[in-house]
Amino acid sequence: MFVGAGRYIRDLSIKWSAKRRPKGKAIVLDQRSIFIFPTLAGWMYLLSCIVLFLVATNYQNNLIHAVAFLLIALGIITIHFTFLNLSGVKIAALKGHNTFVGDMAEFSLLIESSSQRGYDNIQLGWTGGIKQSIYIDSDEKKQIGLYAVAQTRGRFYPGILKLETHYPLGLLRAWSWVELDITSIVYPKPIKGRHPDQSIEIGDSELGRDSGGDDFIGLEAYQPGASIRHIAWKPYAQGRGLFVKKFGGQSSRQLWLDWQDWPELASEGRLSVMCYWAQRFEHNNIEYGLNLPTLKIPPNSGPEHLERVLIALALFQGE
Repeated sequence: MFVGAGRYIRDLSIKWSAKRRPKGKAIVLDQRSIFIFPTLAGWMYLLSCIVLFLVATNYQNNLIHAVAFLLIALGIITIHFTFLNLSGVKIAALKGHNTFVGDMAEFSLLIESSSQRGYDNIQLGWTGGIKQSIYIDSDEKKQIGLYAVAQTRGRFYPGILKLETHYPLGLLRAWSWVELDITSIVYPKPIKGRHPDQSIEIGDSELGRDSGGDDFIGLEAYQPGASIRHIAWKPYAQGRGLFVKKFGGQSSRQLWLDWQDWPELASEGRLSVMCYWAQRFEHNNIEYGLNLPTLKIPPNSGPEHLERVLIALALFQGE
């Protein structure tokens, strides 16, 4: 019976706090979203004040009365300063940086004061993650990066952001939970497998031998997404425009990452192998395309093309 009552009370408190939890791209903390409660040191401080007051009353000692009232007044003032050290803090979501499964995903936030006063020793971090301590001046905008472990591929939401402070004396803890509108994309974990055009696994040196010739045959107009390594900078410096160097054998070096090329692997295994070869092809300046059951990306190369391919692999939902 007691276990059921405790679970019921816990569920009620979770629902109540969730309603008070602010949500959005930019959030300003105020009295509706800040909670405050004594720490263990605060409870001991309160107990000491009560003991002093009882001793002073029992012995009718004015000096002990003065000390007790002074400590009680200091505790009340501490409540005010602890609350103000969170009230007025503005948190804005900037950007979630894409990463791979198993790595730390970085989320950029902007912290500033909306009340024209400074803030001291505020700890913040995602639920279950590593916390950071920050100090904010009254006229300062501070950009920080908070990290969370990306455990599964796809669109990644880091969870609830917790801010707390024990300023100034550590007697009280003020905290707040916020739900920022920020996500990142988690790519599949790259796993080396056999080459899409080979029945056996090959190494980097073999990849280079199979890549075709690299003889320079001329220039062509720059197209968005082309590799920066192929840009002809000399004509550009002469004011002739932006061109890309074209090498012999490039047309034969176009490869496809086809979903059907790895029938022996499960879905996640195929995505991981395709992710690995997309990076290898990009590193070796090989044009490659992606063919998934639900999406087809034509062959190309360059950072923008690689990102497009990795995002498609990350968001793939199955056949």
